[in-house]
Amino acid sequence: MDKHKTATRATTSVVTTPDLGSIYINVQPWVLTISDNLHATFSFDCEGRTLGCFLDGGNYRFGLSGDILLKIAASPPAPKLRRLLSDAEAARLRATVYARVVRIVAGITHALSDDVRGWLALILEWDEDRALVNRRMFQSTYLPISIVPPDQYRALVLQMTEGCSWNRCTFCSFYRDRRFRIKSPAVLQHHIQQVKALLGRGIGMRRSIFLGDANALIVPQQRLRELLQVVRDELPAQDMYAFLDIFGAEQKTTDEYAELRTYGVRRVYIGLESGDEAVFNLLNKPGSPQQCVTTIERIKAAGIQVGIILLAGVGGASLAPQHVAQSLAALAAMGLDAGDLVYISPLIVSDDSGYAHRAHELGIVPLSPSALDSQMDDLKAGARTATQGHPRVALYHIEEWLY
Repeated sequence: MDKHKTATRATTSVVTTPDLGSIYINVQPWVLTISDNLHATFSFDCEGRTLGCFLDGGNYRFGLSGDILLKIAASPPAPKLRRLLSDAEAARLRATVYARVVRIVAGITHALSDDVRGWLALILEWDEDRALVNRRMFQSTYLPISIVPPDQYRALVLQMTEGCSWNRCTFCSFYRDRRFRIKSPAVLQHHIQQVKALLGRGIGMRRSIFLGDANALIVPQQRLRELLQVVRDELPAQDMYAFLDIFGAEQKTTDEYAELRTYGVRRVYIGLESGDEAVFNLLNKPGSPQQCVTTIERIKAAGIQVGIILLAGVGGASLAPQHVAQSLAALAAMGLDAGDLVYISPLIVSDDSGYAHRAHELGIVPLSPSALDSQMDDLKAGARTATQGHPRVALYHIEEWLY
């Protein structure tokens, strides 16, 4: 593969040998996938970096960070397994994938085009030493990227801000390790250039930009204009997406949101979590459910789409009926349409979290696993019927995030 090329046309090749059986090579513009007799698959970006594999019943996602997430489907009622591999497990898996690919390439390279052989040669450059260099490069480019919405899992993440301006929600510990910081235009430009160097041509598969961290759009409008212009100058083609908390979202006018749209901001994600005041107050979130409703109306009036996040399981058994009823009532009042999203995310908190302590003080009994599943089903079904504009409704498992 020519190092100056940006993408390759889509092709599929099948090579059969006595030793290897049938090897399928699927080339998409930015991703190459190798299938070993349709039993194992390995995918790579156009820098040769491993993106994922399916091997021995496990589905593995390889993060740009060097971490690897394992997902294994289970038969109901058992939950799907989701966990990060340990460093030792990750090193063993990388070695296994590398050895498998070396063997496959040696057996089939004679039957492939120059472009595909070039891509495979790039893949073979990614031994353990190269993976370690990439991990160190990632760590010098980013702070930990705690979470993004599921539809942005393949976005290019830019940490325009660091941390969370509120950082006191009882159920969230994502940003406890850092102070809130707004980058200057010069620092943001340097960060973007680092990101470009890290990804190389692999940046081509990332078709949108997610502005981190927790509520990047809370930046005062004049500074925000300057920062968004830096993004546009460095990456002119991609649409932008970002989280924003309710209180921060309320501070901007419809005209200011319309201005953000001219810079390429296409969707804002807001964690309503619950439409019920009592449940909402357990979370120590800024704002209120009613403020969220009025703010969503303002954002949508500016032509920007929204993503609304609801927590399943919050408030436990005693508050479950009102949590579901009031959350669906809030969604119904927002005027959501087909361009919007509603995410249902199961509550996951540690035993030493502020939420766990508060729930214990109030005698709130957590939902059983079956009751939690039932509430997620109720919220999903209710979100579809309560919103006449037919937004997309989906589950949001935070354990599945990896960058």
